[in-house]
Amino acid sequence: MLSRLTELLRGLERRNDGYSRAIQAARVRASYQRAYFAPALFNLIPVRTDQIASMAVDSHWRLYYNEEWASAHTVEENAAVLIHEVSHLLREHEARKQAASVRNSRLWNTATDCEINDDLVAEGLPLPDDPPLPGRFGFETGENAETYYRQLLKPSQSREGTENTENESAMAHDCGSGAHGEWRPWELPADDGRPGGVPGVDPVKAQLVRREVAHRILDRSGDAGDVPLGWRRWAKTVVTPKVDYMATIRYAVRKALRDSTLGRYDRTYRRPHRRQAGYGEFLMPSFHQPRPRPGFLIDTSSSMEDTQLARAVAELGGLTRQLGYSSEVLVACCDVVVHDVRKVFTAAQLELYGGGGTDISAGLRWFTDRRSDPIDLLVVVSDCHTPWPPKAPPFPVITIRVGDGAPPPWGERGANKVITIEDR
Repeated sequence: MLSRLTELLRGLERRNDGYSRAIQAARVRASYQRAYFAPALFNLIPVRTDQIASMAVDSHWRLYYNEEWASAHTVEENAAVLIHEVSHLLREHEARKQAASVRNSRLWNTATDCEINDDLVAEGLPLPDDPPLPGRFGFETGENAETYYRQLLKPSQSREGTENTENESAMAHDCGSGAHGEWRPWELPADDGRPGGVPGVDPVKAQLVRREVAHRILDRSGDAGDVPLGWRRWAKTVVTPKVDYMATIRYAVRKALRDSTLGRYDRTYRRPHRRQAGYGEFLMPSFHQPRPRPGFLIDTSSSMEDTQLARAVAELGGLTRQLGYSSEVLVACCDVVVHDVRKVFTAAQLELYGGGGTDISAGLRWFTDRRSDPIDLLVVVSDCHTPWPPKAPPFPVITIRVGDGAPPPWGERGANKVITIEDR
């Protein structure tokens, strides 16, 4: 019995997915302290290295850690640093740096650390090695990284002498390209499929992980709870779609069905009447509430960038959430042909296929020629760099335009609608 237990323990050590025992314990502790961070923590790809002092992350969700440093600190301290590093990825500090046209990566790293650390210190998490905090630079807590960066850019005359030396030491830590987007010598190249490579997390999956974390935060906190206010605001920003589907779908379905199906009951013989026993041999129909049957067509051609595909996934999540999780959505991926079709209840069930040329007409024909279980409404997400059919489909089409291509010529006719989304 003892030998069998020893063999199981050795097997667990062999299947540790690259994590040392100290980092494994820190990950479990961090997922206990912030349970809503668990999807992000368990999607990190561990990489052991001696070229950094503590921990860092790159833009592909790979976690670099120094094993000696982790072994020299407590589980609580390692867990706090792990939460700090994954917060850079969740808050998309790399993309925000590009959007803000930031040039000084060192100052931006310090600004993002201040944005994260004030919440961690307020929760009582033990951050080791004297990390950057807003109060240390004379700033107010609760601000975003962009505000801290502008304040750090002010002339250094106000921070002279000893205080300036302390501030310079506070800016010494480098959290990697996951925080500022600048490649560092210890970071591995992007996985190209060669043997020995370390694959990362692609941007679309990363967006799905962020949405899952945001949903957990809102489910856990509600209007009040133990989640910091900054993270609650972040979660609402992530899960809120830019398209008002409640008004758009209600209008489109009403135009398609001549009358609203919501709140209207119809008869069916698929299940017995609840008082059938009182009618004897006469078969009585039961009542049911018709639901709209939406379709969702995603342009997965090579011209669609990762941010545009992530926007498509976000809008699909908004559609499924506002329709209700009991209503399934028929999702199709299309470049020049339809690659994958499946019924989903949430955006987390989605997998994207494609990468070739662009011909959304093939996807429209697939939905038009569908005979069994036809749809009442189709949502198309595309950069619109595609030829469109001259005639509109027989059902309403909502075209979400995420690029600078030309929308369909019939896009605004009847119940059809074109919605343009411009992401920075």
